[in-house]
Amino acid sequence: MIRQIAFGCAMLSLLVLAVATIAGGMAYPGYDHLTQYISELGATGAPTSAGVSLAFMVSGGLLAAFWLLCADLFPRSVLSILGFGLSALNGVGLVLGGVFRCDFECSTADLSPAAVLHDVFGGFGYLCGIAGVFLVGIAARRWPQGRGLFGLSLICGVPAVLVIGLIHPAFEWYGGAQRVLEIALAVWTLAVALRVRTTDRGTA
Repeated sequence: MIRQIAFGCAMLSLLVLAVATIAGGMAYPGYDHLTQYISELGATGAPTSAGVSLAFMVSGGLLAAFWLLCADLFPRSVLSILGFGLSALNGVGLVLGGVFRCDFECSTADLSPAAVLHDVFGGFGYLCGIAGVFLVGIAARRWPQGRGLFGLSLICGVPAVLVIGLIHPAFEWYGGAQRVLEIALAVWTLAVALRVRTTDRGTA
């Protein structure tokens, strides 16, 4: 039962965020996924603000729940617990990013307190999520059902590390860089979720 709940949390989290990003971009006049943050869809004053911010909170909550459940479904070790915990913090960061919205168009001029918190929680969440990928990947080398996860953690984690520094207005395609990071984390989440479906709780 726990496996089904965990798998459902992961799938719904990814689906909610993907739909919010795609549908929000379509409903936002002139929005460009390559040159604008996803957060701009939920920013204060944006036409899609309320719906996208709610989607951030729902998706983040489901994501955090998934990773916390994984700690009970996979063999426990210091690395796995740390990895799953950090991954869950990425979900928490997404929730708080929905609670504290960035200013209109995520402007960096005269930041409001909410916008500052949005940036702090969002950035911290990304860093935790990336660290979680590597730690869980390393821990998975000792799991009976972890074959291939370490290699995938490198495939997902390395590009995420390379692009996180580009998610800044100084880089012209910072929106595209953010999408690369989001896709890398999503692929990793999907891969672990698929392993959850075949994990015997008794191996934990």
